[in-house]
Amino acid sequence: MPPLLADLFSNLNSAFGSVGRFVSDGGLFMLLLLALSLLAVTIVVLKALDLRAGGIAPEPVQRTLEGAVEAGAAGELGRLRGELRAHPSALSRIAAEAMSPAHGDRAAAAEASEVRAREEVVAMEKGIAMLEVVITIAPLLGLLGTVSGLVGVFGNLDASPGADQHGEVARGIAEALYTTIAGISVAVPAVIAHSYFSKKVERLGVRMEVLVTGLLGARFGGGGAPPAPEPRRARAAAPPQGLPTAQRPSPPEQ
Repeated sequence: MPPLLADLFSNLNSAFGSVGRFVSDGGLFMLLLLALSLLAVTIVVLKALDLRAGGIAPEPVQRTLEGAVEAGAAGELGRLRGELRAHPSALSRIAAEAMSPAHGDRAAAAEASEVRAREEVVAMEKGIAMLEVVITIAPLLGLLGTVSGLVGVFGNLDASPGADQHGEVARGIAEALYTTIAGISVAVPAVIAHSYFSKKVERLGVRMEVLVTGLLGARFGGGGAPPAPEPRRARAAAPPQGLPTAQRPSPPEQ
């Protein structure tokens, strides 16, 4: 075997051995943190695949809805339904709900599409809450593992008298801190992933809202609020009532 490959395999074996010792020294809490890290990686991969723009708001559907005003002016809104069915996605399902013939006015269509949009957003956020659990639990497990290790170290002080006592205490403290390191190492990437996915869901939600609002405007017209009624003109003040009427002069006596 060439010396370069031999050195590479030797370094890999040394690295795997260090990782193995790192995990074994952490004990039960390190195994729990390892399970949390695997859970976090699984969630990140699944959400990255699930929140692809092509599956939530495909470009063909976006282009179709961007041209909804022109299609409505040309009386071709019926053609949009076929294009939405050809690209099933969250955006197309919300737009199809807004175009359903069951909703005869803008208010009913807007309410139905809003309900459908909430369902789609909840589905998009599925799994992100588990990242919050990982973010919260991982540092706590690391701290608990450290405290547990320190209790074991200081509990065995009397069992190891002599000159090596300080060295053993130092090694024990170092091993106890392994779980703290592992807990923070699991939580930090989970925080980054959680922030990224939350902002992405928010951006996609805003984009879908803009497109569906334009679709409703194309179907029902502007849909703006009716103009406020003009204030009534004040009636002319009526003459005061109850004033004594001027009496006519009585004719002169004969």
